[in-house]
Amino acid sequence: MSPTKQFNPDGKDFKLFTPGPVESPEWVLKEMGKANDTHRSLAYREMHRSIRTNLQKLLSTKNEILIFANSGTGILEACVRNLLKDDETGLFFTCGAFGDRWISIAKMNGKKSDVVSVDWGKGISPEIVKTALSKKKYPVVFITFNETSTGVLNPLEIIGPMVKESGALLCVDCVSGMGGTRLNVDEWGIDVALASVQKSFGIPPGISICSISERTFEKAKTVENRGFYFDFLKLKKKGESDEHPITPPIPQIRTLKTVLERIIAEDPENFYKGHTERTQMIRDWAIKNGFEIFSEEGYHSQTVVTITNNKNIDVAKFVNDMFESGYKIVNGYGSLKGKTFRMAPMGWITKEETQKMLDTASKVLKAL
Repeated sequence: MSPTKQFNPDGKDFKLFTPGPVESPEWVLKEMGKANDTHRSLAYREMHRSIRTNLQKLLSTKNEILIFANSGTGILEACVRNLLKDDETGLFFTCGAFGDRWISIAKMNGKKSDVVSVDWGKGISPEIVKTALSKKKYPVVFITFNETSTGVLNPLEIIGPMVKESGALLCVDCVSGMGGTRLNVDEWGIDVALASVQKSFGIPPGISICSISERTFEKAKTVENRGFYFDFLKLKKKGESDEHPITPPIPQIRTLKTVLERIIAEDPENFYKGHTERTQMIRDWAIKNGFEIFSEEGYHSQTVVTITNNKNIDVAKFVNDMFESGYKIVNGYGSLKGKTFRMAPMGWITKEETQKMLDTASKVLKAL
């Protein structure tokens, strides 16, 4: 069943409770609409510098910050192109669709990979990581922090130091986690922490961001054929003067500057707490209505909830009826379509808005 709402030239008349892109509040859209100077101007350099400084604060890191003119998937590709030589093998952990995507990207770039996978819904435990690292010495480890397809949050605070002790670089897909979940990059030993702005930051898509350690840049210097668009060293060189090597989406840059300033001013811990409270509201609603949570206990995401369709409802109809009632949630991802559905109160969604959505979901569910 396809949603019946068509393109609206005036915007939209529903709220997004999707795992990305997410709902952008009016003040974010207003910031996006402001006039901008060019990407070689003093004004742009001031914005770029502010983002670098505040992301370092948010991520608790002294590592360099890079801004990419693409979605997070671009940085997934950048990691394998910049950090794996053709004769090296990377270790990839996957617990869902986006971990699988990283493996596919590596293969499409001709890179070798050893894969450790768990059933979807399960988390990557420290024991699994310890066992894998004991079998071979790897130059780079790739893992997802918050798996958007399954609603799983992996314990990077434990896994990160284990990988660092092994001597490997650690690249982490934080796309649906960064901003909504605490990330202590330096303490956890993360070499590349990457994300997109259309998730917990609540900004329309167009740019992605990452922190990168000095030893990551040193490794990149030894890797040939890094390409042009995703070259870490080219981005670093321009970034040091608060510029970008190409023309980036300047409205998103301006808006990210404002969003980060607001998160820092209001205390990141409060921003994390809001995400945690709203996802717990959704899990409580699901359980109250007879559903099960798809993610393993102890590994629940703080930004997206994947709900098991153990009641065998018509998920497509439920999603469409919610859409017609003013709220967009989504079906399960890939092979989980019809078997699960997802609700994500990311970004600047409030508890009050979340409760209204859940009240509507109860009515729609009853009417199925």
